[in-house]
Amino acid sequence: MNPMKKLTSTLFIVGALLATVLSTYAVPIGSSNEAFDYAVRGRDLSRLSMGLYSTETEREIRWKGTGAVETLKSQKVQGYFGVDIVRWLTLYAVGGQSDVKFGNNPSSDGESEFGFGFRANLLNHFIREPAPMEDTLRLNLGGQFTRNKADNGAGEMEWDEMSVALTMALVNHTTSYKLFAPESIALYFGPLFSQYVSDDFEAEDDMGAVIGMEIFFMDTIVLDLEVQHFEETSAGVGINFHF
Repeated sequence: MNPMKKLTSTLFIVGALLATVLSTYAVPIGSSNEAFDYAVRGRDLSRLSMGLYSTETEREIRWKGTGAVETLKSQKVQGYFGVDIVRWLTLYAVGGQSDVKFGNNPSSDGESEFGFGFRANLLNHFIREPAPMEDTLRLNLGGQFTRNKADNGAGEMEWDEMSVALTMALVNHTTSYKLFAPESIALYFGPLFSQYVSDDFEAEDDMGAVIGMEIFFMDTIVLDLEVQHFEETSAGVGINFHF
């Protein structure tokens, strides 16, 4: 048989089998539009929040024993789930996957990381004239602890990261048609403390700075763009949902 015809016949048979399987198991089942038909309904979920972040980080580390300095690069995807203990204080659990590279060594396999953190909304002050653009001044405090793991080629390494940031935000509440514009835009900045705890290495510099922008499409959906700077510059983007 001609090779092309043979390939065509094989693809046709595979396609027919897939169609048969899908038609057998992909039975359409529509969901109900009645709240009474759901096991959990009518509950107040306003204390719950969740989000997803993607970050690319670079930090200089110093190896204990040798004193050699290398760059630790990581690409992370993290998700979190938070609960408001009170309206101004949120505790959350965080977990995700990271790809870490020590210096010129090849990247490690993806490793999981997990931890917890908090965010405290400390101050919300309405700015009076003369302030033509900014409407509100906010002060926020956040902290996070994560446990990390990676293989640097010589063996598996574990370390903890503890970070705390105090940020001030200048907020502009937009007045245009909300269908085409976000409700508010906040520019924030402040000092950032981040420490690595490991038997093998430590961060070259624990003190840095953070600057970013929050775009409130509505009260419950926020896009977060952030840049951190220590010896190197890191960046991240996240989407937050508050029920």
